[in-house]
Amino acid sequence: MKRVIAFALIILSTAALVLGCAKGYESERTAGDVKVKLKAARYPLIKGDNALSITVTDSAGKAVTNADVNVRYFMPPMPGMAPMDYNAKAELKGDAYTIVANIPMEGGWKVEVTVVQPGKPSATATFNLDAR
Repeated sequence: MKRVIAFALIILSTAALVLGCAKGYESERTAGDVKVKLKAARYPLIKGDNALSITVTDSAGKAVTNADVNVRYFMPPMPGMAPMDYNAKAELKGDAYTIVANIPMEGGWKVEVTVVQPGKPSATATFNLDAR
């Protein structure tokens, strides 16, 4: 009986560790007069497609839904390596803007979110993410 309990505890501990590694990502930055919140369902990002969600709010906390939101994700340059730099226009779905970022390589990535609202200067927020 003790062996069964010990085995069950090992299985549960391993499952908790594996599931704990697939936590989501959420971070918020202030850019100009807006707040930009970036979310990813799993973190670290994976090599391949990653759904990213971006919420933009004004100083009153109201969702900004009339902006152009452009996302640049890139791996900082390294000697002897071709640049990895991608751009996508985020699509508005409800109160959030979304893209699918196809990450071709593991490592450190930067995500720049640029918000362009009618009649206002553009604002850019930068996030540092990892891919495994």
